[in-house]
Amino acid sequence: MSEGARTSSSTPSFVDLHIHGAFGVDVVTASPEDLDRLSAGLAARGVAGFLPTLVPLPLPAMAGAVTRLSAWIRSRRPGDGRGAMPLGIHFEGPFVSAARCGALHREDFLDGTDPRAMGAFFEIAGGAPGRGMTTLAPEIPGGIAVVREFVKRHFLVSIGHTEADAATLDAAFAAGARHMTHFGNGMKPLHHRDIGPIGWGLTTDGVSVDVIADLQHLAPEMLRLVLKAKGESRVALISDAMPAAGLADGDYAVWGETLTVKNGAARNAAGALAGSTALLDDCVTRLVSIGVPEDAAHRMASNVPQAVLSAS
Repeated sequence: MSEGARTSSSTPSFVDLHIHGAFGVDVVTASPEDLDRLSAGLAARGVAGFLPTLVPLPLPAMAGAVTRLSAWIRSRRPGDGRGAMPLGIHFEGPFVSAARCGALHREDFLDGTDPRAMGAFFEIAGGAPGRGMTTLAPEIPGGIAVVREFVKRHFLVSIGHTEADAATLDAAFAAGARHMTHFGNGMKPLHHRDIGPIGWGLTTDGVSVDVIADLQHLAPEMLRLVLKAKGESRVALISDAMPAAGLADGDYAVWGETLTVKNGAARNAAGALAGSTALLDDCVTRLVSIGVPEDAAHRMASNVPQAVLSAS
């Protein structure tokens, strides 16, 4: 039995805003049958709804992935017996910082200075069903205009993979960005004369954050700091699970490269963490293990992400 399986018998209630796959399923390439298998596996682990999350891809590959996912999402109905419900698509990039790319492929990044590329991207992404979400870095060239474009299209705009300074982050907030992705990861570190995205996120009212509480991405002390500064109602749990989540340690071909899972941590050839192998119920369990009350941890995996996604 996995550590998260203890929640599998309860009614699914968790909402995962950020998941790339699990159980050997990669949402970039998955067939409808694969996606059904992913949904069933997530429901068995307590997840009621999720946002399948795409990494930056060449635009033709992105178009294919969005077309497949959109058709599958439109085929789903509440209570259809096929598992956790897809609520929309999360685009992690391509409008992010090459300086904080993590495991994302920077050759597929875009910015706001090429109207043709932007138009092609929004033609692909704009018609996807459900509530769309994007992770972006507002400091990229034309970044604030990109924020406005996503907001105009009713996307949840989340700041991440970023080196933005406080003034740029204030401008992104004014333009409609209200959330931050895998807080503390893929961000410029806190400095006492340049608070950057971490200091800004901790001190800015009206901004929610999400965290990967697998105890690999963030130290327990950092998780406690985020909770103390933001309060549980502004902190959502995400899995950021990659396709090897739920599988054994080993090497896996994902996103055109080999990712190695060792002791539960997934890393690329450069040694960067490449998503998580923990699922959302694992993150709840691990958060409880560092002293967070169980009911609070459950709300952070259910009520809070629901509220974040439904916010205008």
